[in-house]
Amino acid sequence: MLHINGVMTPDECRAIRDALADETVWRDGRDTAKGHARAVKENLQGDLSKPTVKGVIGKIEAALKENETFQAAAQPEKIARMALNQYGTGMSYGDHVDAAYIHDTRTDLSFTLFLSAPEEYEGGDLVIQNAGHDDAIKGPAGSLLLYPSTAVHRVEPVKSGKRLACIGWVKSRIRSREQREMLFELETALADLRAINAPAPIYTRLLNLRNNLLRHFGD
Repeated sequence: MLHINGVMTPDECRAIRDALADETVWRDGRDTAKGHARAVKENLQGDLSKPTVKGVIGKIEAALKENETFQAAAQPEKIARMALNQYGTGMSYGDHVDAAYIHDTRTDLSFTLFLSAPEEYEGGDLVIQNAGHDDAIKGPAGSLLLYPSTAVHRVEPVKSGKRLACIGWVKSRIRSREQREMLFELETALADLRAINAPAPIYTRLLNLRNNLLRHFGD
């Protein structure tokens, strides 16, 4: 799991919340769930037929493309799908797993971009089962949690307020989680070298190594 801060600014998140305040842009989230997930899902989901919802998702997708940390960690080949979710008082999403394929696209990574500030709602933690224990996350507005699509996870009941988030699923160019982690460490080292104006020959050699590993590891 990787928590990335500042994918969107607080002002951008506030503008999104204002744009989505219109109740007519929301539909029952169970309409898009199947099987067991439908039985444990109780939330609202942005109606993609509404221009407002399409516009918000477009802005978030553009922010993801510009975020170097997200790009380095996910190595996205394609975003299979994105959706806007809202949880009001009493709403939750019980333990579930994400589909292996969405729109004929393999899902390697899932993400949640928090659009509501933590103080705006009580409860509503994103809980991910991780190596025998539960990790509960409630990120600041504009932050994103990236995690394997193989993980069992849930959203705890919201006790008060509204929890607004964008969720999505990524097919990575690098299928192996271990290889993605190694590449992310290398990308981080390259960023550190840029920050200290490291000698160009050293930086170029590591950049060449990064590119060759992408060729070797890629699907």
